[in-house]
Amino acid sequence: GTAWAAREQKLVYWHLPTFTKIADEVIRENFEEFRKSAGLSDSEAAFVKISGKDFIPQINAGLETGNLPDVVWLNESLIQLYRSQGRMMDVTDIVDDMKGFEGGIFETSLAAVTHGGKAWGVPYALNPWPMHARVDVLEKHGLDYPRTWEAFVETCKIVQDKPFYGFGLDLGLNTDASQNIMQILWCHGGFTADDNGTAAFNNAGNIAGFDFINSMYNDAGIIPRGVVGNSESSWNNKMYQAGQVAFVNNPTSIYAHLVSNDPELQAKTGLFSVPAGPAGAFNQIDTWSTGIFNTAPEPELAKGLVKAMMDPAKYNEVITKTNGRWVPVYPKLFEDPWWTSRPQYGEFSNIAKTGVPVSYKGQPSPGMGEVLSTNLVPEALQTVLVDGVPAADAVAKVADKIAAIFERANG
Repeated sequence: GTAWAAREQKLVYWHLPTFTKIADEVIRENFEEFRKSAGLSDSEAAFVKISGKDFIPQINAGLETGNLPDVVWLNESLIQLYRSQGRMMDVTDIVDDMKGFEGGIFETSLAAVTHGGKAWGVPYALNPWPMHARVDVLEKHGLDYPRTWEAFVETCKIVQDKPFYGFGLDLGLNTDASQNIMQILWCHGGFTADDNGTAAFNNAGNIAGFDFINSMYNDAGIIPRGVVGNSESSWNNKMYQAGQVAFVNNPTSIYAHLVSNDPELQAKTGLFSVPAGPAGAFNQIDTWSTGIFNTAPEPELAKGLVKAMMDPAKYNEVITKTNGRWVPVYPKLFEDPWWTSRPQYGEFSNIAKTGVPVSYKGQPSPGMGEVLSTNLVPEALQTVLVDGVPAADAVAKVADKIAAIFERANG
């Protein structure tokens, strides 16, 4: 398009902060190293830092004007959304190279980027959602980490002493809430889409899960009541970091934050697989991938940068510097002393192997991305929690909305 005519850069990379300064610095150094090796001058290559808050608005603006980055990190639903709009470059060759590395790459990460037998993004990191638990509080009461949801509720009742609550379950209108809720629905046999990716939210498991969350919120009283008014995804991070709750289910951004900012609380924090419900224990993982927009003026340069980023030795340095924030897509890298010397991450490689995406049982899809960004699931659950709508009615109603989105967005 004409928007590109004004662009002097041959390579533009948008960088989303990784939660640890040191990892960001290593990524920056690797970018510079690639720039020099590719013979690009300073003005021919741009490393642009974009905050998480501004990211989607800026991408959307770029989609309108054609002024997009070449290389960017995207979560799984966005890779599939932009792929469905014909905007992503086919990167199957890069992913095939990665599969050739000793031990290959985690199969779970491939679901996020593939469609029609091709890869439309390069899996960069797995983001597990373990339960963060105050092990000091459990020990004080002579309790072990609860391995079933029923035991979890009883444990919360014992350890809480309001305003210190048992469970910082996000139930507000934000994407973390959708993910927190889904994880509990799966444990009760629920799912959003069937194996073929068709919307199928109206099922007994989701109704049981809505009822169970309602009982935790209204009957057991283990969740802070004000959470329904929360619109920020960082609510549970803040609650846990402020010492106001015993348990939160979240990516390890919380733990990585504590490593740098509150080693005392970090020492009291354990990371666990989620408890099991009637259908078992389902751990969520999401996959961050590197995408290349097909508007990139120099496709080989863009691909070269991504290949350099995924070089196992360089990549391992970034991953280990994120303080456990991210799990490597190469299983072999779990043999690095960084992981083997930290037993608190012992459950991680299993979570990475067995985890499911938020779109379960379907693959990540544009429709699921829209369900997340419109907060339909927490909105439906709130009618149960606040207005007393029966779970079956709330599930049936939102299932119709989800089906309509899937039909339109997934085609």
